[in-house]
This record gives sequence, structure tokens and C-alpha cells, in this order.
Amino acid sequence: MKTTLRMLSGTLLGLAAMAGTIEAQEAAKPTAEHREMAKEVGVWDAEVKVWTQGPDGPPETSKGVEEITLMPGGLWILSKFEGEMAGHSFTGRGISGYDPDKKKFIDVWVDSTDPHMMILEGDYDQAAKTLTSFGKSTDPRTGKPYDVKTVTVLKGDDEREFTFLLKNDETQGEYLKILQMTYRRRAK
Repeated sequence: MKTTLRMLSGTLLGLAAMAGTIEAQEAAKPTAEHREMAKEVGVWDAEVKVWTQGPDGPPETSKGVEEITLMPGGLWILSKFEGEMAGHSFTGRGISGYDPDKKKFIDVWVDSTDPHMMILEGDYDQAAKTLTSFGKSTDPRTGKPYDVKTVTVLKGDDEREFTFLLKNDETQGEYLKILQMTYRRRAK
């Protein structure tokens, strides 16, 4: 019992000594990239085109709404998408930010059609006002992996175009456009 008390006392004294040297960590501050990304905050109406019959077939069209909010601290935006896709109800959630160490934009996406989380990293071309991101995912129907490329083109403060492309065994090494969404910001 005395040994246990001595060990406990020694541990507590050591922790108390360390507590004096631990300084409060200052919260990260948003960078210029974070502030640029925060401009997407708002409600956006989306016109959706999905090429379910391949690139030569006509796209199926539908509509959706995306609401983007800024997390406290200004480092991440949260996306909530509701609509239809390929004739079915569709819900998606995204988290987007900027990693200043990697100097990459980061996106995480999950939705109601796929049990796999998608993680993308991308670069923003300021002159072209285009964010191009790459990642990997798994086809929920086949279980096979595929490469993802997304391209978001900003067309002013109130319009943007998002294109989703995939590359797998069936696309002969080429990225195939399967989804395109044109977003227009709702008036406040």
C-alpha cells in the first residue's frame, strides 16, 4: 500500500511539474485560401446532369439545393446537398478546407448512394478560377476501386460549375465525365 501511495505521489508531482511548462496552444488562423473558400457560404440551386448511358448518351437532368456553412474558426466549410440524381432521392455531405502544410485543398464527401467515404486533394488555379482535385473511391456496385477527378470552375461570385470524372478498368485509362452540376447562388 505504501509503495502504491509513493508511486501515485511521484506521478502526481511529475504531472504537476509538467503542467507549468505546457502552454496553451493558439488556434490556427484562416489563411487567404480559407478566406477565399469561405466566399462559397450560402444557398445554391443546382442543375444536375448525369450520364448514366455513357458519354455518348443523353444526360439525365434534375435539380438540387446545396447549403454551405462556415464552421466556427473559419477553417472548414460544410456542405449539405439535397436533390435527385439519376431518378432517385440523393443526399450528400461534404467538408472542405485547406491544408497549409501540404498547400492543398481538401474535400471529404459522403452521400446516400455510396457506403464509401471519398477524400480528395486539389490545387486552385487563380488565373483560371479553377479547383482541380484528385482522389480514389470504390464502386459500391462492384467493390472495385476507381480514380476520381473533380473540376470546379468559378464563374463569378454567384455561379460555379462542378464536374465529376472517373477513371477505372472500363475507361481505358481516360477520365470519363459522369456528372456535371451548375450552381447558382440564391439571392439573400
